[in-house]
Amino acid sequence: MAATIAAPKADKADKDAAPAEVPAKKKGKKKKLIILVMLVVVLGAGAKFGLGGSKKADGATAAPKPGPIVALDAVTVNLSGGHYLRIGIAVEFTSKVSATPPPDGAVATDQTIVYFTGQDPTPLQTPAGLAAAKKGLEDKLTAAYPDDPIYDVLFTSFVVQ
Repeated sequence: MAATIAAPKADKADKDAAPAEVPAKKKGKKKKLIILVMLVVVLGAGAKFGLGGSKKADGATAAPKPGPIVALDAVTVNLSGGHYLRIGIAVEFTSKVSATPPPDGAVATDQTIVYFTGQDPTPLQTPAGLAAAKKGLEDKLTAAYPDDPIYDVLFTSFVVQ
């Protein structure tokens, strides 16, 4: 009987040892699978963003194209120090503007007057200052026309005196 009792104890020890090893192997496989999936995701993201993948290739968005141009009459704006600015602009919308006729330019004229009134004339007389003013006006007009995307703001006249 001693042989019979010893054999089941040995089998029980083998059973206890075997289940301990099986989850370790499954856990190792699971870990490798997770690492492999993460690697594929990272490589896919790197290929999409790092190697020049674009939304245009997917058909989601394309670069904006120029659309209708709304030319505005020149206006005179008071600057600081008794100076004034005579400015004329044209607003070029993107091709996404489908309105017939193009958006009303009265809002752009108003925003131009508000933007330039009271500004210091000195920076406006330099190329860098003029570029900064153009960018600032474009930002203001973009906010004023939320449904009509703006492609560019063009100065048709610009005289500081």
